Parts: sequence; C-alpha cells; structure tokens
Amino acid sequence: MAKNSRVVLFALVKNNKILLENRPATGYLVPGGAINAHEDLEDALKREIMEELGIIPTEFKLLTNEDIPGLNNNTLKPFIVTSWQGEIPENILDKKDPHPLEWMNIDKALISIPVKPTKKIVEVLKKYLKK
Repeated sequence: MAKNSRVVLFALVKNNKILLENRPATGYLVPGGAINAHEDLEDALKREIMEELGIIPTEFKLLTNEDIPGLNNNTLKPFIVTSWQGEIPENILDKKDPHPLEWMNIDKALISIPVKPTKKIVEVLKKYLKK
C-alpha cells in the first residue's frame, strides 16, 4: 500500500468478537485497503470488503469521524460492520500469500495486537460497543 494513502478498514463484529487478519510480519490487523481517488468512504468499504472477504456489508457505520494515523503516514477510516451477506472465508482473498482470518474476543484482541494503529481502532470499537 502506498504511503500517505487513505485506508478504509472494516471491523466485522459478531458475538463480541472481531474478525482479524493474522499477518506473520506484523501480527493481527483489521482488514482493509486503500481508498481510490474517485471513491467515497462507503464505496471504498463495499469494494474492499468484497475483494478481501467476498461478502456484501448490509449493516455498517463509520466507527469514528476521527482520522486515525496508520503506518506509512496513512490515514485510517474504520467502519464497524455488524451484518453481511455471504460466508467469511478462512483467509483473505485478494493476496498472493493469503493471511488467515480469526475471530477474536475484543478484550483478547487488545492484548494480542502489537500494531498501535490497530490497537487504537479496537479501543475505539470497544468504547463504541459499550454505548
């Protein structure tokens, strides 16, 4: 992913668990991808979630209006997705070296995630779910 990109992330939540991508080099991450120049946030979410997971989001909301700083000077725009059509695959679909997906309890995720931007998103998600 290019530096200084805007990135849409999708935090799929089911039964107080979040779907995470397990990358060997960085550990657990919230799946997502770059927002194209011509796309709005919702279009980018729908395109990226179809490319990465092969599902269609049916209930989703921008998790925060705050721009969350990511790696490589990227700006992260996280969504919470609570309903979708289709089956979640075992691995990310659009990678040459597919990374496994794992449902993880949100509290365990906060302990297990080493990447600060991802940890920040899970913290915001936890606060959101307590509302």
